[in-house]
Amino acid sequence: MPFILNEEAALKTLLSGMTVADAGTQSRPVGVFYGQPDKEIRQQNYPYITIDLINISEATERVQSGTVVVPYEPEGYDGVSSLRTPYPMPINLDYQVTTFSRQPRHDRQILAQLFSIGRLPVRFGSLPIPQDNTNRRLETLGFSKRDTTEADKRLFMNVYSIRISSEIFRTEFNTKDYIVQTRNIGLKTDTGSAPVDPNTDLYHLLQTQQAQLI
Repeated sequence: MPFILNEEAALKTLLSGMTVADAGTQSRPVGVFYGQPDKEIRQQNYPYITIDLINISEATERVQSGTVVVPYEPEGYDGVSSLRTPYPMPINLDYQVTTFSRQPRHDRQILAQLFSIGRLPVRFGSLPIPQDNTNRRLETLGFSKRDTTEADKRLFMNVYSIRISSEIFRTEFNTKDYIVQTRNIGLKTDTGSAPVDPNTDLYHLLQTQQAQLI
């Protein structure tokens, strides 16, 4: 799956698998759905969680210029081409994660599980992306309690604002590394730049150093 779909699938997996317990011994699974799901997909059995994409922005604080050798194999990599590519464009994906429950006991159990390490901790969160075997940074930007009453029934709601660090590659991967096509060698003097005599040892030394950079 490509950009955004990978992150959303991973986020849904991260939030899935939670259960809550009633006062007795009965256990209930906590469903996880993308925002505004079709009725035939979602059975509105409390408690459950929804995931909504609310913003996409460039992460200007992570912008870099030049080229880099990607330290992992991105999804779709052919295994042959060079992994050298222009620095990817850093992207922030902002999501709203909302929990819904009818019982305060369930509400608190969901809070405890979401704030635990491995899901949506206050700090040091991460999101495993199995498609390229990476761990993306996951930040909890905010939390809001929005309990209300709906049709004379209590509805306990919690809203998390989270951010996932992602990236978009600007081009396909190169089939070979960049090669220096021309070399202009000059000697800086007190009176300015002057060409280096090709018959001197300095010329050959500079040529050797330039060749090592290719």
